[in-house]
Amino acid sequence: MVQDHNIPQGYKQTELGIIPEDWEVKTIASLGNIVGGGTPSTIIPAYWDGGIQWFTPAEMGASKYISKSERSISKLGLQSSAARILPKDAILLTTRASIGLSAILLNEATTNQGFQSIIVNTSHCNEYAYYALKTKVSEMHTLASGSTFAEISKAKLASIKLPIPPIAEQRAIAEALSDVDGLIAALDKKIAKKRLLKQGAMQQLLTGKKRLPGFTDEWETIRLGDWATMNSGDTPTSSVPEYYNGHIPFLSISDITEAGKYINKTEKTITEKGLNNSSARMFPAGTIMYAMYASLGKCSIANIELSCSQAILGITPKCRITPEYLYYYLSFIEEDVKDMGQTGTQSNLSKQIVQDFMVKLPSDIKEQQAIATILSDMDKEIADLEAQRDKYRLLKSGMMQKLLTGQIRLVKQQAKIIPLGVEVPVVREIPVATHIIAGHIVNRSHKSRGWGRTKLQKSLHLIGYCTQLNLGNEYIRNTAGPDDQQLMNHIDQKFRQYRHVNKVCEKLPDGRTHYSYTPTPMIQDVEMAYEKYPKELREQIDALIDKLNTMDLAGAEAVSTLYAVWNNRIIKQEQITDDLLIADFYAWSTHKADFGETRVRKALNYMRDNNIIPVGWGKYIDKR
Repeated sequence: MVQDHNIPQGYKQTELGIIPEDWEVKTIASLGNIVGGGTPSTIIPAYWDGGIQWFTPAEMGASKYISKSERSISKLGLQSSAARILPKDAILLTTRASIGLSAILLNEATTNQGFQSIIVNTSHCNEYAYYALKTKVSEMHTLASGSTFAEISKAKLASIKLPIPPIAEQRAIAEALSDVDGLIAALDKKIAKKRLLKQGAMQQLLTGKKRLPGFTDEWETIRLGDWATMNSGDTPTSSVPEYYNGHIPFLSISDITEAGKYINKTEKTITEKGLNNSSARMFPAGTIMYAMYASLGKCSIANIELSCSQAILGITPKCRITPEYLYYYLSFIEEDVKDMGQTGTQSNLSKQIVQDFMVKLPSDIKEQQAIATILSDMDKEIADLEAQRDKYRLLKSGMMQKLLTGQIRLVKQQAKIIPLGVEVPVVREIPVATHIIAGHIVNRSHKSRGWGRTKLQKSLHLIGYCTQLNLGNEYIRNTAGPDDQQLMNHIDQKFRQYRHVNKVCEKLPDGRTHYSYTPTPMIQDVEMAYEKYPKELREQIDALIDKLNTMDLAGAEAVSTLYAVWNNRIIKQEQITDDLLIADFYAWSTHKADFGETRVRKALNYMRDNNIIPVGWGKYIDKR
């Protein structure tokens, strides 16, 4: 058969696209039994409050696992309805209204009729099926129908097709994705804990229950309207197009809801004409923008000059109160403020109500600033954790796309049988760690002095030998120090395959070719894998990378070569002195004559001062 050049070797074309040759296309029905649910009569008490967990779609969330329902039914209720007992590990899948929500049962339970749950058979990995179903939610919505609410039938659900790898690879894929889920869950838990700690700190610091060291002045309670000027905004009429899409930022309630502490931009803008033909006004940077409708009590500090709608009150504190302290105080009383809202079409506040707020605060403005700084630091810590969690969520999405389609393989394909008498070339094994460490070096070092292919190789040499990591290297003596082009070509190939790093070729004025590396957004795949290494090892590697980043290329070359000749002498149990090491350095290649002896001795001293000292680990590096 002629190979289609658009299909990579080892892959095939299917109705689901290109997948590995040893994968199959199967329907959801082939995964196992699909079981619906039911609801016992709600007017018969004997059917309810028994020992059988009974789930509704409203209880389904983002969690991968589910165990405890809000309500339970009795055995009599089970027998008197379409509900069926689902075993532990069954996958609950919502198929009515909120379609496509899924979770794995941690214990026996049942559901109402809003589910079609899947009891996966033993020839498939339960968790792989869970992740594969996640990729088919859009198709489930497309196949759904109904006038009162959308619903996908059992038959249509059963017919949806999935790419299914061999069972060993199913398990490997599920394990890889579960690891990321574990990291996300751990960060969610940490974020929740940090938010509780911040709430406790606000309770203590914003009420004066806990005083900061060095502050003894009395606190006072003031009427906010006496200490701040306030004005609401207005919205230019939407029927005049030239009032909008100008250069003036225009703040709406949704902007405040999503902004967090600071507002740096707005979704909408208005023109000078729109501003002048309405009651809208400009508010300076430093104004607290306060929601009086919808999201009552939400507030943010404007970092830019802007205008706003009539649903927002601009509060400009006077000199005796800092915007940051007032922001945290208003955030602290947000829940209390909701009870102050005037009733109407929707609950709302008025300028007068906000002016009459009684605010407790230190009379010493420095204490206000100190309190705001502590809370701001806590905010930053939470924001950093949220950014890290979001990074893992994005990474997981990319991993699912690649792993669940076979673009990335986690299990080696079975070796082909080689006929007797046919010579088989020896294939050099280069560990996965080599690609991971190399990608991490690129991500951490690509802006360092003298960066390029040679410095990457010097970094790999020193990290491998110093941390005693087997990177599959076979270094030989070459002009710039230890050299392994097969290793570097392998790394280049992995960078291309997974698109983690871009390799850039540049012609230098002297005619030489310079190769450099820069990370792509996909480098997060590498970083996630790197973070699975022990913390102590990562700290050791990162410390060494940071030292190398302070060196130019010549400095990295000098240290790498000195390390090699020093390590060689230890391996051979030869005498070691500075003079002998320097002699070995110059004997390495004629190119080393470009280095002055003073510089080489300084490099040797630097190695001792920074504990970059070999112990005789690894292979002796000799000429080819």
